[in-house]
Amino acid sequence: MGMGDAKCVKELEPALFTARAAHALVNRSALLLAAMRIDPKASIRGVPVLRLRKLVRALNDCLSWDLGTIREALSVTPLEAAHMLRALEAAGLARPLRRKGSATWTTTSRAQAFASATAAKPITRQTAKRVLAEFLDRVDRVNRDRRFLAKVTRVILFGSYLRSDIDRLSDVDIAIQLESKEKDRTILRQLNHRRVAQLERKGRRFAGILDREFWWRSETFRFLKGRSRSVSILDYEREREFVNRVPHRILLCTAGDKPETIRRGPKQFPVTRRPKGCPF
Repeated sequence: MGMGDAKCVKELEPALFTARAAHALVNRSALLLAAMRIDPKASIRGVPVLRLRKLVRALNDCLSWDLGTIREALSVTPLEAAHMLRALEAAGLARPLRRKGSATWTTTSRAQAFASATAAKPITRQTAKRVLAEFLDRVDRVNRDRRFLAKVTRVILFGSYLRSDIDRLSDVDIAIQLESKEKDRTILRQLNHRRVAQLERKGRRFAGILDREFWWRSETFRFLKGRSRSVSILDYEREREFVNRVPHRILLCTAGDKPETIRRGPKQFPVTRRPKGCPF
C-alpha cells in the first residue's frame, strides 16, 4: 500500500482469533490495527492516534453526537473539532446520521474495536491469567455491591488467550453484557441522577445529556476496565455478531446458556478489600 491517497482501515475479519493487520494511510499518516493493537506513534490526518482513541472512547458512550460533543470531550476549538471529525470519518470510525436540520454523527462498529485496541507491549500468558483473575474479581464486586447500578450478566473470553500455541499476548479480550439492577426505569433514572449530581459536586464534568443519562452503565464499564492496559473490553450488545462468530468461551451467562468453566487462579486480593479504582 502506497503513501498517497487516503485509505480507510480494512474490515477486521472475525474468522480469525485476532484482527488481521490493517492500515489506514491518510495524508502520509498511519493507523495500525493488528491483533487489537495500535501504533502509539501513529496519527490520522495529523491527529495523534492515542488522542483520537481517547475521543472515540468518549463518543462510543453516546448514541449520537455533534461537533459540540467533540469540543467538550477534548476541550478543543471548533476548528480543531472539525479536523478531528474528518479524521474519524477518513478512518471509518464515524458516519453521519441522516436527519433533517441536524448535523449529527455516530460511531461505527469499527470504533468499538479501535477504542479497545491497546498500545501496550505484549504480555506473557502468566500475566494474562493474573489480569483475567483480577477482572473476574471486579465482576464479583460489581454484582455484589448495590452501589453499582449495573450488573454483569455475561462475560465472554475470546482472542489470543484461547490459543495455547501463543505465549505472548497482545491483551486479554473480553466481551461483557450489562443490565440495570433496578427493573423500574423511573427509579433507575432517579438513582442515576443522584449519582451524577454527587459526582458533579466533587468536580466531575460530563460530556452532555447522554453522558449523564447512561452514567450507570459507563461507570460500571470503567470500573471493570480497571485502568488496565492489558485488558480489552467490548460491549456484547454492540458486538454480539462479531463475538459469536469468533472462537470464544463463556465465563458468565444467564440461564439458558451453557458456560464453559475456566480456572481463574489465585485471587490477587481478598474480596473484603476495596479493589483499586473502585469509585465507592
